[in-house]
Amino acid sequence: MKGFQTTAAAAVLVAFSLSACGGGGGSSSGGPSIVPPVQSPNPGPSPVQQSAACPSTGPSASSVASAGTAQSSRRSLNVDTGTNLYVPGVITVTYASDSAARSIDDAAAAMDARPTASLHLDAVGVKARVLSIDPSRVSEIMARLRDTPGVVSVERAQYRHLAATVNADDPYYRGFGPGAPFFESAGKPGQWDMHVINTGTAWGYYSSLPARGAPIAIIDTGVDVTHPDLKGGKIVRQACFVTYPSSAAQTTGSFAVDTDGHGTNVAGISDADTNNSYGFAGVAFDAPMLVYRIFPTTPSGGCENSSSAQCSTTNIDEASAINDAVAHGAKVINLSLGATGPLTSCRNSVEENAVEAAIAHGVVVVAAAGNESKNSLDCPAAYAGVIAVGAEGLAGSSNTEAVASYSNWTASSGGGGGGAYLVAPGGTATSSTDSDELHWIENITSSEMADAAKFCTIDFAGESGDCRGGFTGTSQATPHVTGVVSLMLGLRPSLTPAQIASDLCSTAHSIGSTKQGCGRVNAAAAVAKALSQ
Repeated sequence: MKGFQTTAAAAVLVAFSLSACGGGGGSSSGGPSIVPPVQSPNPGPSPVQQSAACPSTGPSASSVASAGTAQSSRRSLNVDTGTNLYVPGVITVTYASDSAARSIDDAAAAMDARPTASLHLDAVGVKARVLSIDPSRVSEIMARLRDTPGVVSVERAQYRHLAATVNADDPYYRGFGPGAPFFESAGKPGQWDMHVINTGTAWGYYSSLPARGAPIAIIDTGVDVTHPDLKGGKIVRQACFVTYPSSAAQTTGSFAVDTDGHGTNVAGISDADTNNSYGFAGVAFDAPMLVYRIFPTTPSGGCENSSSAQCSTTNIDEASAINDAVAHGAKVINLSLGATGPLTSCRNSVEENAVEAAIAHGVVVVAAAGNESKNSLDCPAAYAGVIAVGAEGLAGSSNTEAVASYSNWTASSGGGGGGAYLVAPGGTATSSTDSDELHWIENITSSEMADAAKFCTIDFAGESGDCRGGFTGTSQATPHVTGVVSLMLGLRPSLTPAQIASDLCSTAHSIGSTKQGCGRVNAAAAVAKALSQ
């Protein structure tokens, strides 16, 4: 998948080469005039610098960020090259019984293979050992472990990456453009994406009901819990699982410091505080949020076009976060990350079992389709039961909706078995120099990035503390659907993942593309369908 485009990033998971599926930002020179730089009396905090392991300190969810003073900016994050890189010296052994675990440990000890973590995927009847081994003995050790009684599978850990390419009173939701239907223009920012999927009507179903969106888990680069659009008790859990360097044991922690910005952007699209007279609206309006950091600290210079292992996470860390989210009450999990498909090349049993276990517990899993312009889905979007999301946006002088050129797709609107494939707003910009605001997805980003000053200026509405930018990518499309699922489950918590997938498909809006799957998500119709059941 690709990284952010105006604010999307690219990160990779360690045992399975996961990368974030998002867009990003870049220099605003040549772009639209946002607002003259306003000098703030408070220059804002320096970015939080952490080691590549899980941070041991960080902000609490009750604090509020300050504003920077630099010009608002966009940045382009790295694009997945399509290479599935294995994590050096890390393998996973899946097994089904305690007796097998003892055999595995004995065999591992005989070969100087060191256990570093265990995963319990009881809902699907398996467990897994993570072993650190001599990289030069990978083939030998894996072959010997496969012959151990009770072993189901032995696999090399893989990387995963972030995905990207190049009537509330929130100012950006109201927009600064000419009015309906998008409330923004080519030169003035806004949130056309929220309007085109009919979030206003979807929120209307909550106006007379004592309901709140179902809890959302954002598993990503972390989340800036100090952002003003994420305060007020929204963040109910922070956790971190990071394996870095690749030969070290997994580190864990209780702070989700986001030094990249990708996770914060995804969190904002899905669930920024809404109708709070500030900044941006989020699809789920005010749902509880569990936030996870599974990527190391972003390296100096960022992750754009970088092959650094610090721009990657692992399937081990991803599976750990999925398990934790399920255990702590998440009802929908957002995975704006992945490894390049097709399924036959990116499939990994630890990741797949974790996803399957979450679905078996009734948790909806939503994942980015990927940004390689391919007729195949990335993993985990390709797994059975997952709701896979491609990107669409506004194209041409008539601003008609179209599937983005970078977005992956599948000929099957059903996605994996029991799942679905549809599209959502992800933007159509393919370069950070694209000056048309309507080609981007506007939303929040992190004050904890090394280059945060470019993103934390006084915003178009004259507000401070609003770190934000324009983004594009399937990473951005995915949280739109996650937010809709949260709204649906908030009204009808008994709906199963398969029912949610079916309802999203049956209510999607056709944009006349052969790459749209079920169509473009329609928040209002999907929530109405859920309410009728």
